[in-house]
This record gives sequence, C-alpha cells and structure tokens, in this order.
Amino acid sequence: MAFLTGLEPHETGVLTNDDFLPSDIPTIAHALALSGYDCRLVGRMHFSGPDQLHGFAQRPIGDVGPTWPGAGPPDIGPLTQGRGNRGPELLHSGAGETSYQAYDHAVTEQALRTLQDLRTQRADTGRPFFVLISLFCPHPPYIARRDDYDRFADIVLPPRLPPPEIEHPAIAAWRRAGGIMDVPPDATAKSRIAYYGLVAMIDRLVGRIDDAIKEDANTVSIYCSDHGECLGERGLWWKSVFYDESAKVPLIIRAPGFSEGTVDHRVTSLIDLSATLLGWANAPVLPSHTGRDLRQLESSTRHISSSYYGGLMNIELPPVRHRMIRQGSLKLSWYDGMRPQLFDLEEDPDELRDLHDDPSHFDIQAEMVQQLFRRWNPSRLAAWQNSKRARTALIREWVQKGSIEEPSRWRDPNPGRNRYED
Repeated sequence: MAFLTGLEPHETGVLTNDDFLPSDIPTIAHALALSGYDCRLVGRMHFSGPDQLHGFAQRPIGDVGPTWPGAGPPDIGPLTQGRGNRGPELLHSGAGETSYQAYDHAVTEQALRTLQDLRTQRADTGRPFFVLISLFCPHPPYIARRDDYDRFADIVLPPRLPPPEIEHPAIAAWRRAGGIMDVPPDATAKSRIAYYGLVAMIDRLVGRIDDAIKEDANTVSIYCSDHGECLGERGLWWKSVFYDESAKVPLIIRAPGFSEGTVDHRVTSLIDLSATLLGWANAPVLPSHTGRDLRQLESSTRHISSSYYGGLMNIELPPVRHRMIRQGSLKLSWYDGMRPQLFDLEEDPDELRDLHDDPSHFDIQAEMVQQLFRRWNPSRLAAWQNSKRARTALIREWVQKGSIEEPSRWRDPNPGRNRYED
C-alpha cells in the first residue's frame, strides 16, 4: 500500500493485512490514468474490503487470499498443516503441488494475455499502458514441486547465522510468539530447500513475462518484492523484523537509458520506486508523496523507513509500534517502549554489533531519532490501534457468520492438486 500511495502505513492507516485502504486515497493507478495510461492489475494485492481496484481500470484475475477479514484462506487440503507462520508448520515443508503454485501460473498466463491485448491496443491507438503483475510465491507453506525441490536438495546450506546469545526483547517476543525457539534441523533444511525451489519457479514465470516485452521499445520493466525472508538465519523465520534478511528486497529495472549489469548502491525504498514510475510517465505527483525519483536522486544519505505493527497470519501479538530508519550505511530500529538498536551495515553487514550505547554514534543517533519521530506519533498510533482492533473484530465476526461474496477472488478449479509428492 505504501508503494501504491507513496504514503507510509501510519499515513494510510493500513498497518496490518486486515486494514482497508481508504478509497479516497489516490494511488499511482489514479495518477497514471490521468496521464492517459490504461492501468491493469493482474494478481495479488491484499486489498481488503469492497474496493478491489483502487484506481486500476481492470483486474482480470484477483487475489488468491481473502478479500475481507475473516473470509478464510484457500482450501489446500492435506497441505494445510504446513500453512501459517509458526514453527510447527515448518515440520511439514517439502515437495508437493499447491493451489498457490497454480495461482502463480494462472496469473502469469493472464498477464501474457493482458500484455498482448494492450500491445495490440497501443498499436491501434497509441495509448500507453501500465500493468502491475503480482505473484504469491515464495510463501508458506514451503512446498515446491518435486523437480524444483530436488534441484536444490543437495546444494542449499544450513543457515549461516546462529541465534544470538543475548537478544533484543522485541525480537525475543517475536521468536516466542512464532514458536521458533527450537526448529529441528530437518525442518529447517526442508523449508530452505523448498523456498529456493519456489524462487526458481517464480524466476521461470517472471522470465516468460520478461521475454514477452523485452524487445518493446520505450518500455520500462521492473521486478521487485514487498519483503524478504529470514529463512532460519539467527533462528528467525518469515518477515516482521528489521534485519536485512527480512526488510531488504530485490529491485531490478530495465529501461531506456539504463546500462545492462549496472549495480546501484544507493539506499532506496518502494516509495521512491512509485515516485520514479510517476516521473517516467510525466504523471501528477500524489498528494503528500514523500518518495524521490531515482533518476534524479543523487544523495545516498537521505532517510528511508520501514515499519511493523504486530502479528502475522496465525501469530498473535499485541499491537506494537516498530519503525526503522535507514540513512546511508546506518540503520536505527526503534521499538516503542524498548531500547533501540543501531547498526552500521558497511562495517557490520550481519548486524551483530549494536552501536546504540557507543558514544561515538550518539550525535548521529540523536539526529536519526529526531527524523524517525517526524510525522510519526506512537502514542496516537496506539490509541488508533486499540479502536481499530475492536472494529475489525466485529467485521470479522460479521464476515464469518454471513455469506460474504468475493467475486474478485481466484478459486482453484482443481483443489485436488494439493498433495505431497514422494
């Protein structure tokens, strides 16, 4: 939602997967349409509530997951034991076929049809287009098709970083809530192998889309993700922490004027990416958009942020207010009510030496704390979270007791495919 709106979660009110993006907050789709672009959304986007477009003209295939709080996940039959974000689910990783894999293949096929239609339309009318293609995997359950699983079975190494002897209380609380104090080595190995297998599947699917457009002149193609995966490093799994394994994402851009193979080491965010897209299209700037066009941004010392507000799928946590500020190589992680952490990723890329109490960093840390609290008020957010929980609980109960239709949701035409493979 931050990418789409150019606003941080505390500005949109979308702090969790259950929160609705207000329809009166414009997105990049609204702005691009004003510049004449035909905007299509193909696949997953986690829109909750009745508005499943938010400015996109068409969405030919919707989300695989629930579009209302409490609507329930897809039925994956015997694989359900591996779905979720708690340690016990990792015991059921392995080789198999899932509806989630089928969804990504369906999204890819629809994306190729949509691109062909839009290219034909452009040839006739000259109208430019913007297509956001969103896949689901890699994602729990960590189950990959047998060929992809076997490809990595003998080459994926164990996690490199062990759990720390002394851990920040916020991370320790997350570890306890997720039940990942002692994940067996076999479950760790199977989960890591399957994850790499799912990445290989996505790589093939993205490659098909990329091949379909790579010869188009004056076309920009971008590959990115919304979060990383700890994958057992430090004994942690999934996302929801500020270590780079979780917070860092891939960003690959092919566009006119970009040299192949160039690596850009500037610190950036998905909010900068949406600002760059609008700049490429000469589209209106979204109100209060804080991102900067990467084609014009020279400084590598500006602040970018990430945030987390508690819970994840079947992990129950009280609402929290965690925010991270990154400035150059320095990363400040702030946990409301607890001490912060400060790391220098140039000197300490594994984030093992907390510099919070280092006198030589007091001044820069104070500057970063001041920046972190600019336009961010944890006390006000806490009050909002408390009232929002009660509202969401009532909506969830209403959904579960009623018969909410989800017309834009994708349903697997062959749910019997969900099975483990020997």
